[in-house]
Amino acid sequence: MKSIMRTRLLGSLIVLTILLLSGCSSNANGELNDETNEKTNEVFELNVNNYTPSTHFFATEIFEPWKESVEEKTDGRVKVNVYHGGTLGDSKSVLQDVKGGVYEVATMLVPYFYDTEMFPFTIGNLPFAFPDSKSATTVLGKYADMYGDEAFKDIVYMGMAATDAYEMFSVKPIKGMEDFKGKKVRIPSKGEASMIKAWGGVPVSMPTEEIYESLQKGVIDAAIYTTSGSISYKLFEVAPNLTKMGVTTTPLIAIMNKGFYEKLPEDIKQIFDDELSPQLANLVTESYTSLLDSSYKKYEEEVQGKGEIITLTADETNKLRAAAKSRWDEWTEEATKKGYPAEEMMEDFKQLRKDEGLDSPF
Repeated sequence: MKSIMRTRLLGSLIVLTILLLSGCSSNANGELNDETNEKTNEVFELNVNNYTPSTHFFATEIFEPWKESVEEKTDGRVKVNVYHGGTLGDSKSVLQDVKGGVYEVATMLVPYFYDTEMFPFTIGNLPFAFPDSKSATTVLGKYADMYGDEAFKDIVYMGMAATDAYEMFSVKPIKGMEDFKGKKVRIPSKGEASMIKAWGGVPVSMPTEEIYESLQKGVIDAAIYTTSGSISYKLFEVAPNLTKMGVTTTPLIAIMNKGFYEKLPEDIKQIFDDELSPQLANLVTESYTSLLDSSYKKYEEEVQGKGEIITLTADETNKLRAAAKSRWDEWTEEATKKGYPAEEMMEDFKQLRKDEGLDSPF
């Protein structure tokens, strides 16, 4: 009798154990339950740093819409906090900040990280390489697929974007190379220094955030910058002259902290990979493209009676382009010194431009 009771008790314990294990794994439909389901429903907090003001289109047209999209597509499992005005860090510290987990997501202006692993993408800043944001984004996106592995090993690459072609914003009118003589000109990085020197100017490297005050105080006489971005920074107040030059475009790369990405559940990772990461980069390029015409119009309205929008003659344009040509060779030399397959990279870059229907700029 005791033996039978022991057997029944043992059987009951086995059945109970099976039921408990079943309850902690999955049901007949394969859905996660109990403890596992609690992990699945965990809310992940994602901090985004926007180094531009809350009135800038990066806030209104890019990060705020993207925040809504992330929370909607993940059913609230990812909560996004967007900090504007460089609250968590300025534009020159983005790469280090994202790597270190100061915040999880930002867009990185490539020229500000010239002497880092992002150097290969400074090829996108070469003078007169691209006429607009869309062509730059397409070419540089393909280029990133070819040469991005080493650069992106410590971060998560979300996508490539580019600004509209930079123009010249100046206190006094610039109508040709002669007008650059002795002028102090803001550049994004040392990469553009030789170009400004070739034009007779004095290059001054500084981030976007310092342009307005530097023009206002006479620290610089002119600045190369994007027309779309100039409106939010109200450059028309301190630089009433805009010379259409299409000097260069600036590559922007959307990046995410690797540790944050790796702790996400697989289904959320997939949503970022397939939809949300590309969307963020696309919003940047689309904004620079769609706002360009209205930005020129706004600038013209604001500077009436104080300055002008200048279109260079073909002769002056050719002079400036010819003087800037040596910068392409200089980049190849620098890439070689840094240990990159420079000749191969340049040939691939030129071929990608050609595939996009772009002629040689010189």
